[in-house]
Amino acid sequence: MTVTTASAAIRGHRLELPADPRADAFARDGFLGPIRLFTASECRRIAAYLQRDAHPAAADWHKGRGVHERFLYDLATRPAIVSLLTGLLGDDVVLWGVQALVRGPGAVHPWHSDIESCAPGERFATLWIGIEHTSRESALQLISRSHRLGRTVQEARLERGIRREAATQEAMLAIARERDAESALVQPDMTNGDALLFDGRLWHGSDNTRKRGRRRALLIQYAAARSPVRMPDPAQLDWPFRFRTEPRPATILIAGSDEGTVNRLVPAPSPISQDAPMVATAIHHFELPLEHPPEPWVPCPAFRGPTRTFADMGCHASVLAAGHSPHPPHAHIEEELLIPLHGEAEITIAASPDDRSPRVERLRPGSFVYYPAWQHHTLRNPGTAPIAYLMFKWAAAPRGEGAPIPTGIFHFGEAMPPAGADGIRSRRVFEGATTYLGKLHSHLTVLAPGGGYEPHRDAYDVAIVTLEGTIETSGSRVEPMSVIYHGAGEPHGMRNVGTGPARYLVFEFHAPGVDVLPAPPPRLRTLARRAIRLGKRVARPVWHLVKPYLHHSSLRRDDP
Repeated sequence: MTVTTASAAIRGHRLELPADPRADAFARDGFLGPIRLFTASECRRIAAYLQRDAHPAAADWHKGRGVHERFLYDLATRPAIVSLLTGLLGDDVVLWGVQALVRGPGAVHPWHSDIESCAPGERFATLWIGIEHTSRESALQLISRSHRLGRTVQEARLERGIRREAATQEAMLAIARERDAESALVQPDMTNGDALLFDGRLWHGSDNTRKRGRRRALLIQYAAARSPVRMPDPAQLDWPFRFRTEPRPATILIAGSDEGTVNRLVPAPSPISQDAPMVATAIHHFELPLEHPPEPWVPCPAFRGPTRTFADMGCHASVLAAGHSPHPPHAHIEEELLIPLHGEAEITIAASPDDRSPRVERLRPGSFVYYPAWQHHTLRNPGTAPIAYLMFKWAAAPRGEGAPIPTGIFHFGEAMPPAGADGIRSRRVFEGATTYLGKLHSHLTVLAPGGGYEPHRDAYDVAIVTLEGTIETSGSRVEPMSVIYHGAGEPHGMRNVGTGPARYLVFEFHAPGVDVLPAPPPRLRTLARRAIRLGKRVARPVWHLVKPYLHHSSLRRDDP
């Protein structure tokens, strides 16, 4: 069976720099870079992830972390990286190696050629990314053009009788220049987030001459799909190389197609159980044990699974007994929204688990808190009765664009019900980019009895928290203290079917790069507002004209 990827979509995100100059430079010199891949804040999050105590076991060998760790897989398969790789290795590319490298002050990684990728005639590329304490003194060193010498470092040392620890940069450069006078030592000035992409045959090493700080880097390795990847025999790591016949290391197809006859193909990792169903449309009403909770902390799950926007989206409510906290300050890979449903919570926002002066705030109904990934936090019930709160947690591939919004508390309060024939009123609470989202947006909406809007489709996921009144959506009646979730592209509308105002809080989860319609011109905006009130009773041509704008933020009327 042939495995394929959505390579056409990936190639739609190619780097702006034309491919030919980079491909020519890579073929001539054997490397590209430094290339800026991650921001300083992203490097801090990656370092925090790598320093966690518990990680899934690497598949097959120490370079197999990309098979079971979705976080690392997402870093390795950013569209700009995949686009660059297909320009260098061809249309069909596999990911076969992901590992973290740590070098203390004074640590030396002697000059070498990577055994797995040094076979002549094959196409391999390695990405070395500095994550922590990266500088010219600690970064990777290369000898340009050495990928074309027809010799590995190990073979050249054996021919000259040079011991591994005696293979200095001067000695290896002199050997390289005997075969190619234009070979040069490359020791680039790098910082955290910078990367070098080099041919798998290139001669390289490192010497952390910094006096302080453990240098941390990621090594990510790729190959043309039809270049065989084999594990070295651990009993023979010098020349002549030997390879194990079994097992063949797991590889993941990240571009193009492949029959899997050369390498062993495995699926990309999932952040949760492979059996988890896609979350498209979900409606969940919470029956919370507020009077007599059976435990100090009672979680009440609603749903969890992948969506069209997220690798992992989860929602649950919790009941917390008086005087209790569910956990000490902790941090996690997911971003999080916490919305009080009943009673007041005391939240702690900390810089680290042992922060001696954390920020402590009261969080009341009518407000919520947003936590970015890796923000240390917890909460406590400071009162004498149980409290309840709702939580959304999600993770996806990091955006890699700009600075995400920080931890924040946002107040939505009350909104006056619309008067007269105007059956809907909305007020924006906040919006901004996050680590995983092009935009996270929130608004509060109030519907008059009978008010609402006709079904439409959004290009982003939408979560709705019902606060007051009875609404009807997707053929179901929904009461307060409920969550409605619509995946991107799922049709949904809303109607207040009660006798009083209906009030709900909306969160929009926009994936990076999702196009947002510009605001309609004034005349069209007026027609769209009329269509919201009248539904399909407006003339058919008008309905089709304004339908794309019916949920645009410019149509939401703020309270006076």
